[in-house]
Amino acid sequence: MRRVKPTAQRRSREEVIRQLRLNLRHFVIELLVSNFTAVESVGLNSTDIAALCLLQLHGPSPAGRLAELMELTTGAVTGVVDRLEGAGFARREVDPDDRRRVIVVAETERIERDLFPKFRSLVPAARPELYERYTVSELAVIEDFLSQLTPEES
Repeated sequence: MRRVKPTAQRRSREEVIRQLRLNLRHFVIELLVSNFTAVESVGLNSTDIAALCLLQLHGPSPAGRLAELMELTTGAVTGVVDRLEGAGFARREVDPDDRRRVIVVAETERIERDLFPKFRSLVPAARPELYERYTVSELAVIEDFLSQLTPEES
């Protein structure tokens, strides 16, 4: 359990910002380190995990769109999808509008159950008690802050 920090009112703005940046660095480093452990434990690689993350962000996508998002060739994405499908983390579906096209669909329940728990830094975020210590207003501020860290989708 982490030690509760003094309230922001007792610390200067600069100190709070410095500590926030430090905590973000620690989180990112932990996420990167746990990524190696997680992917190895399920027989995937970092590119495969990136594809899963993009599928989770953008929803089911044609293989060609996934190739664009990942800046990979369609041939390389075929290999990624083969590995994801073989591991049970994604499946191919025929596009109902164009039967020649394949839609890649993430197996969200399987990802949530068998992959995300392997990322140690994400485990606390799955626990409801983490959120219970914050008011709705505080959670909204945290949500806004985190949303500013990622580029807007195009």
